[in-house]
Amino acid sequence: MTADESRRRRARRVFLLACAVALASVAVYVTVTSPAFRGSKNAAPPPRQELIASVPDGPLILFRDASPGEMYGRIALLHLPLSEQPRLVSSLSCERVHYASGAGVCMVTDEARLPVRHLAYTFDRAFARHHTIPLTGAPIRARVSPDGRRAALTVFETGHSYADDVFSTKTIIVDMASGRTLADLEDFAVQKDGAPFKSVDFNFWGVTFSKDGDRFYATLKTGKEKYLVSGSVDARQAAVVRGGVECPSLSPDGTLVVFKKPLTREIGWRLHVLDLAAGTERPLNQVRRSVDDQVDWFDDAHVVYHDSATEGTGIWILSVDGVTPPRLIVPNAYSPAVQR
Repeated sequence: MTADESRRRRARRVFLLACAVALASVAVYVTVTSPAFRGSKNAAPPPRQELIASVPDGPLILFRDASPGEMYGRIALLHLPLSEQPRLVSSLSCERVHYASGAGVCMVTDEARLPVRHLAYTFDRAFARHHTIPLTGAPIRARVSPDGRRAALTVFETGHSYADDVFSTKTIIVDMASGRTLADLEDFAVQKDGAPFKSVDFNFWGVTFSKDGDRFYATLKTGKEKYLVSGSVDARQAAVVRGGVECPSLSPDGTLVVFKKPLTREIGWRLHVLDLAAGTERPLNQVRRSVDDQVDWFDDAHVVYHDSATEGTGIWILSVDGVTPPRLIVPNAYSPAVQR
């Protein structure tokens, strides 16, 4: 080998080594500056988890677990008052879940085969599935009446968001004991200002039940207007209460409704509380620009809901006094239901 050939080989090795170092440096830079890397550095450790076979007695908050890992999506719960305790996780997985008086409803999307199917099923205190209810669109809202007799299920049939200019929802009332569909809210007789009120573009969502499982409140949208309606499942009728109300949730004593109200200058919602007797409303101090959920009542003075924020994604609690800001109480959680 000549001296020139030796120099060329050494130069080639140096060049290849420099390329390798440069590529490794780029890879490290991309990794450490990626959102996933930053999130993993700051992510909270996963909660302690224990498998359970039934819903225990006593006060608790039930929810969809959103912790990373194999338990993601399962129904989970925590005893109240909240403390340092393991997260109790069931065998059932849901997208939307609600539970009351020993009866629950779980809404899911089945992607195991095409076309994709949407369905709901009822379950009992032992997480045993009972009745399967076919759904006509993607799940968005579920609510079980406080007595456990009935459930309201809402799906998107057209569009994928309330922010869409054109969307269609379908809300059905289900008998929990039999799984039978009792009614479609669009078939109810509706009155406004004492006169019949009907349009082909009626859309209902956000049902909340009174204690008897018959009386309810819901949102009705027609044209560009959204109304709070109050009605009776047994009578198959409802009446407009007031405008500007979405996703109502009735307080345990039946005197207040917390709802989301559209922001005036941008897309989003601000939580408000309505005094039904006085007809007065006030905004809540949600801090975040927008909250898009149907809240559940934690107690007579607080509501809980899902939100994502820099402080964490999970279930937040908010006072209805209009002054106190919210705080995160259950990280990595979704679709809360409170058993008092």
